[in-house]
Amino acid sequence: MFDLTVTGYHTKNLDCDTIYRPKGNGEFLFLLILSPMHFYFEHQNCLASPGACILYAPDYTQHYTAEKEFFNSFIHFKYHPDFLSEYAIPTNQIFYPEEIEEINWFLKKIHYEFCMQSLHSHRMCESYCHQLFITLTRSLYKQHHPLTQNTDLLALFDQLRLHLISSCEEDWSIQRMCEFVNLEKSQLYTYYHALFKTTPKSDLIHARIDRAKYLLTNEAMQIKQVSQASGFNNIYHFSRYFKQICGCAPSDYTKNKKVP
Repeated sequence: MFDLTVTGYHTKNLDCDTIYRPKGNGEFLFLLILSPMHFYFEHQNCLASPGACILYAPDYTQHYTAEKEFFNSFIHFKYHPDFLSEYAIPTNQIFYPEEIEEINWFLKKIHYEFCMQSLHSHRMCESYCHQLFITLTRSLYKQHHPLTQNTDLLALFDQLRLHLISSCEEDWSIQRMCEFVNLEKSQLYTYYHALFKTTPKSDLIHARIDRAKYLLTNEAMQIKQVSQASGFNNIYHFSRYFKQICGCAPSDYTKNKKVP
């Protein structure tokens, strides 16, 4: 759980002001720089431009000075250090994510909830903090993943995956998938796995089984109808995949009334 202690949105200090905490302050500090700022590290110094970010670890020296105007947004928080393994964000170094407006919006909402202390504000803060760090992780992933540099290709595969999952009952042949992204079969599978760490067939089957689990809660539908409505033309294939993924036959799932 994020334990926020101090927040700031579009905060301004005196011009050329300096922050110096030689031993840190025992908390994480996430900082979005909104004006040029000099940062001092153990082995090097750098001038950060607006849009730069840094996540200070609790015991790391925090030392930075505004070149002129002191302007930033930030959160101080306590959290178990293991959260760094959940969100792949570097510590104690400057980095430049792409979604700056979205990141600043999250910091604005966190600051508002933290200050107002309305009903369930702590839960709203927790939610916004997770969304903030998910956005940062995704942004950094895109910057370092070669395939994501091709934004048109990425958007096309995102659309394909969304259609596969949301319209899983349709007939999704390999030929149709290839035509969707205008690629050959080998390229389709290579890119799909590189981007999503799975295959289109696996995504499709799991989406169909999830749909079947939901339909099975409707006792007015027979198993054969559920199979067809989920995109399985062969009830034996349906039963085999269902048992493989769910650990029981569709009939047993219906008897136990396991609502997903």
